Amino acid sequence: MAINIPASAPSDFTELPAGTYPAVIRGVWDIGRHKSEWQGVVKINHQVIISYEFDEAIPDGKYEGDRYTVNTWVNLPPAYDERSKFIKIRNAVEGRVTVAEDYIDYDEQALVGRNVLVAVEHTPKGKPKIVTVSSPMKGMTPLSPVNESAMPEWVKTNFLDKAIVEETLAAPAQPATPTQPVQPSNDFPPTEAYTDDLPFG
Repeated sequence: MAINIPASAPSDFTELPAGTYPAVIRGVWDIGRHKSEWQGVVKINHQVIISYEFDEAIPDGKYEGDRYTVNTWVNLPPAYDERSKFIKIRNAVEGRVTVAEDYIDYDEQALVGRNVLVAVEHTPKGKPKIVTVSSPMKGMTPLSPVNESAMPEWVKTNFLDKAIVEETLAAPAQPATPTQPVQPSNDFPPTEAYTDDLPFG
């Protein structure tokens, strides 16, 4: 059974304990461009949700026996940027430092099925959160995803269907107010639902 739970949904099972785990990327879901405001700055970012699956069984509740999954929101940079969290995740997956040429025509779906080592901590509300992603250790038993890799309905409803369409992006920009300057950025506000705040360098 696929475990597809919105970030804000209450859990009826024991959350994944904090720690470092082998994981496999079971899905990369492109949710389009989204506008956000953080500290008075309005930003538009192209985002994907990366879903990690663990070889750890949920011990209780509705999903007892199923594997844990943890999702994280990451911005796709418009061009190669070594500071980008997405690029750093890709470096971990490939076990090397990628270069600008590697980003040309790159399909983020190539991450699906790849193994990594992740560190998990808990948010103040007790939700698991990916804090670092690194290359798998030598000799680590490869994992294959068990949960469905397709984009779940809650992602389509809550994020993909609310993405900013190209026509909106092409519309003449409105003058920014002093309290809401428009500024392109590869950052996303660190909230409970959005976890694109991996501390990579």
